[in-house]
Amino acid sequence: MDRDNSLDLSPIDRAKAKAAYDDAFVIDCSNVAIVDAWLDRPIQEQFFDKMIQGGVTVSNVTVPHSSSGAMNAVKEFRAHRTWIAAAPDKAILCLTADDIRRAKREARAGIIFGPQSADLIEDVIEMVGFFHSLGMRIMQLTYNTRNHIGDGCLEPGNAGLSLFGRDVIRAMNEYGVVVDLSHCGDQTTAEAIEASANPSIFSHANARAVYDHPRNRTDDQIRAIAEKGGVICLTPYSTFVRDRTGPAAPLDALAAHLDHVVSLVGVEHVGLATDINENNETRRIWHRHENPNLVGEARHHNYPIGFDGDLRSYGIYSELLVKLGYSREQIGAILGGNLVRVFETVWGRR
Repeated sequence: MDRDNSLDLSPIDRAKAKAAYDDAFVIDCSNVAIVDAWLDRPIQEQFFDKMIQGGVTVSNVTVPHSSSGAMNAVKEFRAHRTWIAAAPDKAILCLTADDIRRAKREARAGIIFGPQSADLIEDVIEMVGFFHSLGMRIMQLTYNTRNHIGDGCLEPGNAGLSLFGRDVIRAMNEYGVVVDLSHCGDQTTAEAIEASANPSIFSHANARAVYDHPRNRTDDQIRAIAEKGGVICLTPYSTFVRDRTGPAAPLDALAAHLDHVVSLVGVEHVGLATDINENNETRRIWHRHENPNLVGEARHHNYPIGFDGDLRSYGIYSELLVKLGYSREQIGAILGGNLVRVFETVWGRR
């Protein structure tokens, strides 16, 4: 792992960060795991091992990996369920808030199934309940472009929710599936927040007021999601933190987004998400280890040096929060407590 000492914390502050981290529910609200039935078991389990070694309680894992419809999604849900079931000593599928508590208590890797597009339900409202029965507990409505529900953030038309989309949100509320709006267009985002009776989330996005990117969220959207009890999970993924010219973003570049959102809506509406794709980041890490002269160049880093896309280093964010002056209780809320509140509201405890 590439390591950065730029935080320059004292031993006392490092101990504070570790104590807060060890006590917290640590939730990475968006990533992609390597799940392939043809891989050796040790390779399959490396994601769980990284989570456990890094003290990450729960990951919201993207399943399916693609947006190719219901049949592909069924296959991928089955593969992910098999992946978890094959390592009962290491992993647990989180279907309720109590499952998150169990994952923390037993030091196992808690996995949430959260597709990054609603394309898996196609145009059939009953598919919301079907995929809920397979373990889906979060669903993103669109992925960048237009689907049956609404527009993604890269769709120039910027249309709002369709009538079908409103029915989908009602079904998600009924079954207990969290509405995720990370990749939605502005109008679809605004209308979906209003339409949902339950809190919504941005599972991985930053503040557009700090860095103007269509995947980042406006102040109005952040306020609206907070007013209904939701959470925006800020991501260190460099593309959404700042312009990628020059050297790799420093670890505390995320602080500007964090400070802006906290000043806007308060600590209780902030979470974290890496947006790691293990299939890509594992290769990047290997490549930098083999070519140390590349370390520090922005094009070879999706993440700040010091974390750099490895869940075993996730505790560095507790150190960053200590450096920024957050209390132990506030650190616990940002690391995962705020999301647990949302999940309890939408899923129930049991």
